[in-house]
Amino acid sequence: MKDKKICLSLFFLEKIAPLSTEFKQFFQEKVSSKLYKKGTVLNESGQLCDTLYFIKKGLIRGYHIIENKEITTWMSTDGELVTSITGFFKNENARENIQTLEDTSVECISYSDLQYGLSIYPEMGTVFTTLLIEYYIHAENRTLLSRIPSAKGRFNYFLETGNKFLLNRAPHKYLASMLNIRPETFSRILKDFLLVEEEP
Repeated sequence: MKDKKICLSLFFLEKIAPLSTEFKQFFQEKVSSKLYKKGTVLNESGQLCDTLYFIKKGLIRGYHIIENKEITTWMSTDGELVTSITGFFKNENARENIQTLEDTSVECISYSDLQYGLSIYPEMGTVFTTLLIEYYIHAENRTLLSRIPSAKGRFNYFLETGNKFLLNRAPHKYLASMLNIRPETFSRILKDFLLVEEEP
């Protein structure tokens, strides 16, 4: 066992289900820590995505390039798991690009090691199912967000679902893209929101 290293992703998994000593040892041996500079592309569309990332500290986005335009589809930050869902879990080429928006510290595990863990350790199946449920909840929120007719409605729903902190952290051009709002419209809505926030 790689001794003494602090594995934050293991603490994250332990909150989901009790973990055996054997699984903890396996997981800690297989997880590696990496630090990526801001702007690093972790995976490109068309490439095999064979890594699952746990963000210790940082900010990552997923985006597609459609008709020569970047479209941001999600952002994840401290304490969240990141990968290409279609690419990683089907072990095939990813549809999206994944990029760091800050200097980002992660812990990561490979597809093959995760699959081995699922086949050997029963608790890994429990953890995996719980994570899939969380993913579908987030996917449902993104689907509803995309169907809200007005730009202001999408902005408000975004804040109501726990994302207000991103206004001070994520580049606004990517937030505007994710909300399908033109940058100038996003700036106007944000200005109005901040004025209301400042009222006594």
